[in-house]
Amino acid sequence: MADSTPISPHKPSRSTANRGFTIVELLVATGISSFVLVAVLATMLQLVRSSTRVTQYAEMDTQVRRTFEQLAVDVKAASAFTYNSASDITVTVAESDGTTSQFTYAWDSTTKVFYRVAGANSSSTSGRVQLMTGVNALTFTRLTTSGTAATTDNSTKRVKISLTIKRTATGAASSSSTVATSFVLRNKPVS
Repeated sequence: MADSTPISPHKPSRSTANRGFTIVELLVATGISSFVLVAVLATMLQLVRSSTRVTQYAEMDTQVRRTFEQLAVDVKAASAFTYNSASDITVTVAESDGTTSQFTYAWDSTTKVFYRVAGANSSSTSGRVQLMTGVNALTFTRLTTSGTAATTDNSTKRVKISLTIKRTATGAASSSSTVATSFVLRNKPVS
């Protein structure tokens, strides 16, 4: 009898030592992976930029709200008002003990800071409180009771503030916002 070995119906196309990917398969896989990786990185970069802008707007909004709240308290309680310039006003506020206090609100165009300082001198640094940073433009406008432009402090019954704030972060586009509001001088007599 002859020695017989079973014949396999499937003949392997490669020997065991030659199994693996061809160079063409590796190049195609690398190319596809590179495209996917570039798309993922681009998406991630856009998400980071978007997140930075949202953070900047939230921070600007918080500063604006806090600043306007403080300004509203002083302006609404003011018994006297002095328009020093388009970026500098002074209000006189009656205290509960019968005394008065003066507060000056001013904007420094060099440092881009809007601040409040006790007293009538905006150049004073003693007691200066920084209200908002990154202010690119700020204008105070005095108005009469009818809403027209006032020409004197005595005829002023409303104060309008308009400002533009801007934030710039590395690797992201800058965010800016322009805000305007007005406050009534409730305790100030008009002549």
